[in-house]
Amino acid sequence: MQDYEREITGTRINLCLDCGKCTVVCPVARYDPEFNPRLIAQRRISRNRNSVPDETIWSCVNCYMCTERCNYHVNFPEFVRILRAEALDAGAQLHCTHGGSTQALMRLMARPDLQQKRLDWVPPDIAVSDSKETIFFTGCAPYFDVLFSELDVHTIDGVRGALRLLNRARIPFSLLVNERCCGRDLLLQGNREGFRALAMANMDEFTARGVKKIITNCPECYYTLKVDYPGMLGATGIEVVHVTEALGPALKSGELTLGQIEKKVTYHDPCALGRCLRIFDQPRKVLEAIGGLQQVEMEQSREKALCCGASAWVKCGAVNYAIQEQRLLQASASGADILVTSCPKCQIHLACAQSSRGNKHTRIEIRDLADLAARSIGGESVV
Repeated sequence: MQDYEREITGTRINLCLDCGKCTVVCPVARYDPEFNPRLIAQRRISRNRNSVPDETIWSCVNCYMCTERCNYHVNFPEFVRILRAEALDAGAQLHCTHGGSTQALMRLMARPDLQQKRLDWVPPDIAVSDSKETIFFTGCAPYFDVLFSELDVHTIDGVRGALRLLNRARIPFSLLVNERCCGRDLLLQGNREGFRALAMANMDEFTARGVKKIITNCPECYYTLKVDYPGMLGATGIEVVHVTEALGPALKSGELTLGQIEKKVTYHDPCALGRCLRIFDQPRKVLEAIGGLQQVEMEQSREKALCCGASAWVKCGAVNYAIQEQRLLQASASGADILVTSCPKCQIHLACAQSSRGNKHTRIEIRDLADLAARSIGGESVV
């Protein structure tokens, strides 16, 4: 039996001053008058046994904007995740988006007898090392491109770009044939059992291989492997780094040099990479290393960056689209030719919002950072 009350106390929610700063900065609350972080906290703290379940907890996008402003460092996103787990235990039903396809994919990947053809996407020009101690964790990009093919997104290009950059920097890595989804979306949804199954399946692979270091391009995988796995399973003994961190020393020493792209770009900070783990400078350093590339910042950037409006594939609707539209307008107002991000989910959700609105707003190209940097080396055109 889960001790939810003890976990809730650990989020410091009882220190909430009822000041409302969390609600003022919350992107969801801006467009949804029914969603109010301050009142969610208030209702849970003062609830009685006959209280009505709080349905608004499913609207939180876990962007951590609230924790950025909270004077008492209340971990509201974690508080919401606990409430979701508690609600699922009590029989609540998820309002899954995309027909529940992403949830089905995660459940399939948790199967112990799973055998995947997972590396068919690897181009012949990428050199994969025999070393077992350092691996590159791919994430769900190969599946995302199939699930969201109607959006014409190519998140796997970001992975290929990251691997080409690692090759160029002479950083060896290997790939796992039977890697699973990291499981972060299940954890965000409150499905701890499903998350644990995926985490343990991956950890079994890591342990059997003797993995000591993991490099990843996806911010969600990065946060999950670095923070959530130790939090759920205990210390893993594995160093986890984002690809921009791995490339930093090679760029500084001159061992890795990038090419030319005559474009103006603006960088979108993914929440998991930026506000959660404070990786702000490293991605921008990679962009700075591309000759001819001009960087401009959006109205909200770094720790104040607006979320892409992504949910954990749950209850995504008009409010999420409104957040995405605001972010696209900020990108357009910056005067950039390209909106650059390092998160496949940001790519998908912003492309979805842009596609659903046709030509209503000035269209801006959306690209993965590693893909853009790798194209500068290969001399490929960036349209």
